[in-house]
Amino acid sequence: MLLMIVIILLMFTVIVVAHEWGHYITAKKCGVLVHEFAVGMGPMVWSKQVGETLYSIRLLPIGGFCRMEGEEGESTNPRAMSSKRPWQKLIIVSAGAIMNFLLAWLLLAIFVGYRGTATNIIQDVQVNTPAAEAGLQTNDRILEINGNKIDHLGQLQNYMTSEEETYSLTIKRNQEVINVPIETQVLEEGGSPRFGFTIKMSHFNIWHNIKVGFMTMIAMIVMVWDSLVGLVSGAIGFDQMAGIVGVVDASSQVWDSSMQSGGVSYAIMNMVYLSSLLSANLGVMNLLPLPALDGGRIFFILIEMIRGKAIPPEKEGAVHFIGMVLLMLLTVVVLYNDIMRLRG
Repeated sequence: MLLMIVIILLMFTVIVVAHEWGHYITAKKCGVLVHEFAVGMGPMVWSKQVGETLYSIRLLPIGGFCRMEGEEGESTNPRAMSSKRPWQKLIIVSAGAIMNFLLAWLLLAIFVGYRGTATNIIQDVQVNTPAAEAGLQTNDRILEINGNKIDHLGQLQNYMTSEEETYSLTIKRNQEVINVPIETQVLEEGGSPRFGFTIKMSHFNIWHNIKVGFMTMIAMIVMVWDSLVGLVSGAIGFDQMAGIVGVVDASSQVWDSSMQSGGVSYAIMNMVYLSSLLSANLGVMNLLPLPALDGGRIFFILIEMIRGKAIPPEKEGAVHFIGMVLLMLLTVVVLYNDIMRLRG
């Protein structure tokens, strides 16, 4: 139980820190004065002043912030964010979501590496199967099936059909390349054909892990966007939205089921996958062009770039304040949905 709580808190902390660090590091690079970099919200429990920036940990592990000079309102300080060029402000505001996408990519690459990638090398040959009868052996490398080049198991399965019963495998054994005719076996009616061997998994194919992690991250972003479109169109019920309580409950369920089926390492890696999903979700949500969100600030910056001058700070601040109030009301409604879902 304690380990689960620590993992969940660490998960939220890493996601928030990545987001705020994106704002922090780009603000520093653009010469903006950063007053405070905080992890958590509410009362301060720890702080340390380093140079011009106060680094703090706050009581409630539900967010964080990077407080910059001139972020809201007017400031005569030449290092205020409001004094920077529009393209610099755009980079600073966008960096939080970009860091969330990069974090999701990194976590997914780690997850793919843990899960492993199928190779074309035979791990084990099962007795009384076509593979055993054909004389296949452990460490045989499958080069071709019916003349089609094979690099990993996924390609092997692509060339197996239920209509064809006999195949020609080209394998490399030690330094010898040989052709082996092999039949398939179907264990039950309507089942898939099988040869009767397992394939070795590779966990250290770094470039493959990075590539698949990136593609999965893009798929996650698309999935989150489709869900948002579904909420707006009514295809997905509003009661399906989950807030912090719902996410914690889902995380605990993932942890418990993973512990039962695979142990600690399996549970941790499933939490890594869940963290990547939450990070991608946070990145998409923050880019929505709504007041009080990063996307709303980006909207005002784009207007400034088009019209050549910024919207008066008091007007932009009023819009963001109204947006913050509406966002808090939405948070209360989502929290209510979470609680009712738990009670049900």
